[in-house]
Amino acid sequence: MKKKLLVATAALLAGGVCGAPALAAENPVDQAGIQHNMYLGCLKDLGASPDNALSSLVEKCGYDPGMPLQQFIETQQPLVDSVDPTRSVAENIAAQRERFSAYEFSFIERIDRIVENAEDMDEAAAQFAELEKEAIERLDPKSKNGALILGGLSVARHSTRYWSEYAAKHGALGGSGSTSKGRFWKWLGVIAADVVGYFISDNNVGTAATTSSNVHTLLFEGF
Repeated sequence: MKKKLLVATAALLAGGVCGAPALAAENPVDQAGIQHNMYLGCLKDLGASPDNALSSLVEKCGYDPGMPLQQFIETQQPLVDSVDPTRSVAENIAAQRERFSAYEFSFIERIDRIVENAEDMDEAAAQFAELEKEAIERLDPKSKNGALILGGLSVARHSTRYWSEYAAKHGALGGSGSTSKGRFWKWLGVIAADVVGYFISDNNVGTAATTSSNVHTLLFEGF
């Protein structure tokens, strides 16, 4: 499994350099979104449950936590469990508010507005792209906050693509009112959870992917 994952990683990285849209080429932290989708895809393919997602991430998806597995679970599980998909990104990361300038935090507030107001995945993707473009032009990727926000917007873009394709594959975006605000908010809620996971773990793509997988299970399948 790990060998296959390394091959998939190489293909994704090559695609990110050679064939990706302009934003992917311009965002210096785009590896965050690429790697996020790789690990998220692995967790969903495995059907990992919230109870074993972090261990599956390491043992079956090849994620290197840089520490013993038990220590990784003990430090990251509370972060994953703390994400409330019914709350905004700003509310979920309230403990970090003081680290951001007013302008930096405005990106987080605007992510929330996209999640709250977008009518479909295409509209969300377009608005995330516009926000990411501004971040690329205005934020310093060499600063800790700039890199974190740029990485979070890369995660948002890649997550939107992943869940759009996932929903289409499973027939979840068409018919029966599935795109109405009664249900459609769930898809954007999962994407927001991705970003929250990335922010609260201080740019850990494995934690973000696990958060996304778990929130999807919670909102769409229950457990």
